[in-house]
Amino acid sequence: MQMEGRAFILGNDIANDGHLMALEFALSRESDPEILRHQIFKGLDEALADQLTPGDLIVTGRRFAQGNPHIQGFIGLQGARIGLLTESIPSSSYRLAINAGVPLLPSCPGLRAQTTQGDILRVDFETGSVLNVTSGEELNFAPIPVHARAIIMAGGWPPMFKARLKQQKQSRERNHSLDSNIKCNG
Repeated sequence: MQMEGRAFILGNDIANDGHLMALEFALSRESDPEILRHQIFKGLDEALADQLTPGDLIVTGRRFAQGNPHIQGFIGLQGARIGLLTESIPSSSYRLAINAGVPLLPSCPGLRAQTTQGDILRVDFETGSVLNVTSGEELNFAPIPVHARAIIMAGGWPPMFKARLKQQKQSRERNHSLDSNIKCNG
């Protein structure tokens, strides 16, 4: 899983509620990525969501999405089809990002200091490699585990769950068909 796009640099201690996404969307239980993608980062910069294009990468400092564990901001990031590179992220927000299907590298110490707003980054989420195409510098960070990448590649937890249910149903139908053939031929 790779992405290439412009770097958008954010600071430390970006709050989940208020900065990443307005609390009202969590309280109303909004879950439509098409609605939420237009609302990301409004608490930091009203125009940022409109500047982002698929493939762009948010580069943040420490404690990205701190605070209450609401998934709406991460659904918005996934809906915008952008990636996330953080110096650190609380464990609850890390899980929300994976479950929403957001490509991320959760521990990229020093990346923000070595990246300029608008630099073109090429990220390989499977290996943890981050190439700054603009400067030519390449850095390597720990990738997320394979099982977490599988959830992200499926588009998040809900699509992965639906795919598993479909596989189980097909398996039951095959087993039922085999049982019927054995009874008929036996």
